[in-house]
Amino acid sequence: MPELPEVQTVVNYLAPIVQGKIIHSIDSPNHYDKVFENRSAADFKKAVQGLEITRLWRRGKYIIFDLYEGYLALHLRMTGKLLPNPLHEKYTKHLSLCFDFSDQTKLYFYDYRKFGRIYFSSTLEWLEEKLGIEPLSKGFNLSWLTQSLAQRKRMMKPLLLDQSFIAGLGNIYVDEILWKSNIHPQSMSDKITKKKLLRLYNSVQTTLLDAIAYNGTTFINFSFGNNRTGEFKEKLNVFGKQGQPCLNCGEKIQKIRVGQRGTHICNHCQKLHM
Repeated sequence: MPELPEVQTVVNYLAPIVQGKIIHSIDSPNHYDKVFENRSAADFKKAVQGLEITRLWRRGKYIIFDLYEGYLALHLRMTGKLLPNPLHEKYTKHLSLCFDFSDQTKLYFYDYRKFGRIYFSSTLEWLEEKLGIEPLSKGFNLSWLTQSLAQRKRMMKPLLLDQSFIAGLGNIYVDEILWKSNIHPQSMSDKITKKKLLRLYNSVQTTLLDAIAYNGTTFINFSFGNNRTGEFKEKLNVFGKQGQPCLNCGEKIQKIRVGQRGTHICNHCQKLHM
């Protein structure tokens, strides 16, 4: 599933293309009306017709379309891709959405697995109630992180994956961040030392910003634009590296399960603190 850097990459690519465009119509070319999450297809189409996209941005793993009146929030889920025209023939079979703009251009939502969803609402209060802090925002600082981890008293990896705690992190980047911080994913959040808390804070910032600079990570499905892929896979230190030597100590990277998620660690560098 695309995580914060991948979603931000899509937004960075599409914002100059779609901002300022007026929605003439929106439809599901393959009649997959389940893509319209919070209202009927007919109501959805009527609500957005004629509205201008004033801004495209990201909140957590959601792509937000600010409209002249209201908001669209789209979640890519596992295999979703937003594609401007002209559309390659290979994508036509699994289209969930098509935006027709007043200038005759189009924006397509391709989704092989059909898990992606789009929401229309007059405010984003419902989304803010679901999502935690943005890890690249000013509010995410060492003081907030220290206090919040101490209060939760949960295992580190499941906590960092909890979108109501920190929005946008997923399996790839949590593994990378914890490895850089020398924190075992099963360590309890209230047992992390001050030294490791500082490493954690810095690792969140540097890992996400570096990944965005490389257009995210293409591990299986992620692509954007005209089939462009993310290049951060070559910069990964631990995710997908099981059996390979740790770059810090030379011990073999292990793959374990934490909270039902495959997890990559160095047992030597990431000591467990319960």
